[in-house]
Amino acid sequence: MKLESIRTFLSTLQEYRGVRITQTFNSPEGKSLTVTCEPSTGAFVIRDLDRAETWLHQSIEDAETFIVHYLQLETTTVNA
Repeated sequence: MKLESIRTFLSTLQEYRGVRITQTFNSPEGKSLTVTCEPSTGAFVIRDLDRAETWLHQSIEDAETFIVHYLQLETTTVNA
């Protein structure tokens, strides 16, 4: 998955945080994370439902880095 795609998904969640959109990211190994955006703060709530763990990240960059590392996604950067 391209890093730009992850950023776009997270940016959309933050832009429409009052709508309560949930985005799911999956790894080829079967790990998955759900991500929502808190309406009042814009923080990202990331959950691994299988392990019942939750993390909070304040920025798109922090959430993106966490998702990539946690799911061990092979990503490519997009040169703009």
